[in-house]
Amino acid sequence: MDYMDDTMIGDPVDQSSYWEMQTEPDNCAVVAELSIMHQFGVDITQDQANYISAANGWYHPGGGTSPNDIGNMMDLYSIPNHSCHNATVADLARELQQGHGVIVGVDSDQLWDQGPLAEMKIALLKGLGFDTPELMPADHAVVVTGIDTSDPEHPMVILNDSGHPGGAGVAYPLDRFMDAWENGHFSYTATDNPIPANSMEDIEHVDFTRWISVGAGLVAGGAVLAETGDIQTSIAVGGVTASLVENFFADPHNIAMV
Repeated sequence: MDYMDDTMIGDPVDQSSYWEMQTEPDNCAVVAELSIMHQFGVDITQDQANYISAANGWYHPGGGTSPNDIGNMMDLYSIPNHSCHNATVADLARELQQGHGVIVGVDSDQLWDQGPLAEMKIALLKGLGFDTPELMPADHAVVVTGIDTSDPEHPMVILNDSGHPGGAGVAYPLDRFMDAWENGHFSYTATDNPIPANSMEDIEHVDFTRWISVGAGLVAGGAVLAETGDIQTSIAVGGVTASLVENFFADPHNIAMV
């Protein structure tokens, strides 16, 4: 895909050459860090990165990586980084404008297009109020490489996604990305220093104010929480309801009725 320099924030074309498919179903965070480390000149393989991260207790084969441990491997190789919570798309844009490598956690079900049945399931869970980080937590880490504002009404977020076969520089509508990122508490980890040879464009001409709250309206947590204020009860009820939804869509007889 070609990007117009005057409407692209970030450097997705150059960064896409550092994409690689993850070799394990749960090492996405390791691969996300590795892709940034490679751009800082760290020459290790994915297998080596898996071993190093697992040996240090950051990556748990079969269980993945805690969001709190993303950045530890970069620390090990003296790549300073920082984390931010409850961020906005404007915050991401500023990191990209400064040439920083950026990793976010997302709910893959809401990011990937998995067909109308999966979309219906997500819509149902949203409608029931269970689209929250507690009930549908982020389960996938990706690198944000750019924001394409060439169409101001339909901005796109560009990712290096190691869990997607076509994930090198893959573009998603901003609202879809925000829905998926919301389930990761709008958190990210970014390098303190620019990726070497990463040249960015000025973002002063871009108005982010109308995007900052996109996706934030769904964090409420369900009817139980709204009525009782009891987060534990709402999570318990939400978990049961989410399981019912999962079971419904797993039953071929029910699917035939949809």
